[in-house]
Formats: sequence, structure tokens, C-alpha cells
Amino acid sequence: MSFIFLILFRGNLLSGLNILGVINEDPKLSSLPEVYFQIKEAVNNPASGFEDVEYIIKNDSALSFRLLKIVNSSFYGFEEEIEAISHAISIIGTSDLVDLALATTILSVFADVDSESIDMNSFWRHHVSCGICARAIGAWDQKLNSEKLFLSGILHDVGRLVMLENRPDLVNKALDSHKETGEFLFLSEKDSWGEDHAAVGAALVEHWKLPASLAEIVRYHHEPLNAPNLVYECCIINVADTITKAMELGSSGDCFVPPIEPAVWDKINLSPKNLDVLLDRVETQFTDVIDFFI
Repeated sequence: MSFIFLILFRGNLLSGLNILGVINEDPKLSSLPEVYFQIKEAVNNPASGFEDVEYIIKNDSALSFRLLKIVNSSFYGFEEEIEAISHAISIIGTSDLVDLALATTILSVFADVDSESIDMNSFWRHHVSCGICARAIGAWDQKLNSEKLFLSGILHDVGRLVMLENRPDLVNKALDSHKETGEFLFLSEKDSWGEDHAAVGAALVEHWKLPASLAEIVRYHHEPLNAPNLVYECCIINVADTITKAMELGSSGDCFVPPIEPAVWDKINLSPKNLDVLLDRVETQFTDVIDFFI
């Protein structure tokens, strides 16, 4: 059991919400779709080649369709049309393709979540737009993996879905408090649950054995300056989350747009000119790809 996982577990024993208990009692959360692990295994196998990864993806027609549509959109902006998965792999790379495949398969895990409290179509619109915005911000820094930022944007509120499906009473309690008091929703969750969706989401990411970097970003996206290792990346997701809420590209349940802390904005260091470019890019890419995700 990792350090983050252990801290989350101990904290929940004290707060009354057993996060691991909630996750373990939901059969659908036991693991990610098998196709993701098949792709990942092939990518990590030195004896495998592009054709092995292509074979796995092509056997999942829905995934193959989505990936080709996304690769041929303004999300990548290639001048030539990409007609084959093998061509897509050769251009964007196997590592980025794994992240993109994971981002698209995560939505299928929660495809049947039904909630009277939160509009699920709007929920996923927000998360796709947040991923697009985070990826666009990261593109200005060549040292960052922009596809990982996209995946982080898709995942950042996944803990709220876990709670919606398993403890809707606690979600409704937090939402009611959020509306009545005007405090941030994640703080209302802490008051109502003893923890927030960020802690639940980080525990799920670790349960799925995804990289620890993803767990840290999910855990600290509301408090990025407290992140132990990835402050910059957490600040990017925090800013992307707020920007896309302000753009009204979906909603994850919040009733208002939270302000961005000056210290967080300083970490991102976006000039007004770059911000204008960013907003146009996010809107264009969101319009091009949203139908392939939802």
C-alpha cells in the first residue's frame, strides 16, 4: 500500500468515510476495461511492435473509431488525414496513444451513472474541456507531457462520480450545503463526508494502479500549492478547471466559478496574449471532439 493510499485510509477511519470500503464494494470499480491493460502490456513489451498495438485497438471498434476521429480533429491539427491506427501510432507515439485510449475508456466505466443532482452530460463536457485546456496550457512548456495533462483533466473529479454512484446521500448533503453557504463545493464535501472528491478520486486512481503522478494531481487539484511533488502540474489543472467553468463548457456540480489564487496564476505565467489564444484553442478543439467522447 502506497504512502498516499495509506494516509487516505487512515484519514477516513478518523473522519467516518471509508474510501477504500466504498471503492471495494463497487464491482465496476475493480479494474479498468481490459482493452486498456492489453494496450499497456503490448506497449511495455519490448517484443511487441506497432502492429500488436494496432491489432488490439482495431478489435475494439468503438475505441478505434474514437481515436481516429480525435487524431483527425483540431485536437492534433495534422495537415494530412490519418486513416489507420498504425499511422496514428507512428505520429503521436505509443505512450501518448495509451493515455488517449485511457481517457476515452474511463468514460465507459461510469457510462450508466444516473444522478438527479448533477447533469451527467454537463459533467463530462466539463471534464473533456478541462482536459483540453490543461493540454493546451502544457503545450507551451516543452518539458511537460501534454497528453498526461489531458488525462488528468478527464480524471480530476472522478471521485465525485464514485460518491454519486455509491453514496448519493452524502453528495446531496454537500451540494445543499454548497448552495446554502456559498462555500467551495470541495469544502462542503469535507464538512459533509470528512473528505472531498479529490481524496476519493486519488484513492481510485491508485486502486487502478495508474501512475502515482496522476493520483497526486487528482488529489491536489483544488489545493495545488500543497502538492508534494507536482505543484506546477496541479496548478495547471486548477487553472484549467476554473477557466472552463468560466467558459461554461459543462459543470461538475459547482454553482459558481471559483477565483484563481494569485500564487497559482503566477505559477502558470500565462500572458494576456497567450490567454486569448488559449481560449480560442480550447473552444475550437472542444467543439471538434466532444461528440466523440460523450
